[in-house]
Amino acid sequence: MHAYKTYSSLIKRNLSAIFNFVHLSFIQAANVLTQIILIPVITRIVGLSSFGQIMVATSYAALVSILINYGSNQSGVKDIALYKDQPSKRSAIFYSIYFVRIVLFLLSILSLFLLKQTGVITAMYDHLLFANMLILSETLNPFFFFVGLQKLFLYNIVTLITRTLAILLVILFVHTPEDSIWVNFLLGLSSSVGYLFLCIFLISRFRLTDYKVSASFLKKYVQQNFYLTGNNICVQLQQSFFLFTVSAMDNPLLLGAYSLCDKFVWSFRMLIISFFNVVYPRASIVYNENPTAWMQLRKKLSSMLWVVFLTIALLLILFADQLVWLVTGTSNPLSASFIQAICIVPLIAALNSLNVTDLLLRNRYQAIFKIALILLALSVIISLLLTQWGDTSLFGFFPALTEIFSIPLYLYFIRQSGVPAVSKAE
Repeated sequence: MHAYKTYSSLIKRNLSAIFNFVHLSFIQAANVLTQIILIPVITRIVGLSSFGQIMVATSYAALVSILINYGSNQSGVKDIALYKDQPSKRSAIFYSIYFVRIVLFLLSILSLFLLKQTGVITAMYDHLLFANMLILSETLNPFFFFVGLQKLFLYNIVTLITRTLAILLVILFVHTPEDSIWVNFLLGLSSSVGYLFLCIFLISRFRLTDYKVSASFLKKYVQQNFYLTGNNICVQLQQSFFLFTVSAMDNPLLLGAYSLCDKFVWSFRMLIISFFNVVYPRASIVYNENPTAWMQLRKKLSSMLWVVFLTIALLLILFADQLVWLVTGTSNPLSASFIQAICIVPLIAALNSLNVTDLLLRNRYQAIFKIALILLALSVIISLLLTQWGDTSLFGFFPALTEIFSIPLYLYFIRQSGVPAVSKAE
């Protein structure tokens, strides 16, 4: 009876966090489900070759979106959480972040045109140009504000509607391989409309009527988030560099198999990000009040992550063939072997999310950036070695190798900053 009351009290105290995790998981599940549904739709309409081009353009959009986001989905969450009861500061944060985003978005479009004029980009230009609608959707995305306030219901509903609309638009308007350039455009269009509505809602609901960009916040934001943005770009390049390498090999079947594997890694990263975005706002407040309380919470989270993601690793090993058939409708032994090869990636990424949280709480952005730079260099080296080796069946181990090398790096930099590491169940 005593144990029941203890657990009941624990659940009640953390009810808000539990609901937020469900909401965030719902967002990521909607995103993942959209991608899973679109994969067989796209491949059967435009073929593997065009599917690979779509994935390359999507990776390009993700890279540019990270630059435009400029770390606001991390630092912005923390700022909104800390100043949610101060309307003037909240308004300054909102408009300063969007000012930077809009400037960077315009510069990204100008840069793409210049690359076209200088001949750097030729064959993929149309795909990249139309992928700018995805970048616009990230420019408008007010995710940081909703997570900082821990009010996600409306955001979830709008996200579900826009993702569903995106699927319908692709089915209605993409009919031939020549239509493949419209896929990313249609995905971005539906999201852009939804996020614009949410921005207008936030301005009205939370009275963000002080239409000023804070020079002091802007200076701090640009300087402090430089390393954070560099880290995010490097992390994305770690994942996409090998995809770009495979796309240059002119092997549509191989590109399709690796793209599917890459999508599974991406899906788990989205779930881990949802976990991080629930933990981080609360951790910012707890750490501000009592760092020891955060360390105790982190130990519990570490144990939970080990149990959950070891179970996932086992399921990926045992049911890889069934997963491939479920997603694509066909059997593909190469894709299944790639999925088995990445079974440990979600576990390592989840544990490292706690280490990243520690470094973020202590504003150790430079250390995070250094780690990302080293991992990016290692990713390039591993990519070159795998392609030179010539055995394409080993390509699936690329994500696992890069994640494994991240462990000693995080342990080193965490110890340098005096933060206890999370490398095993505590």
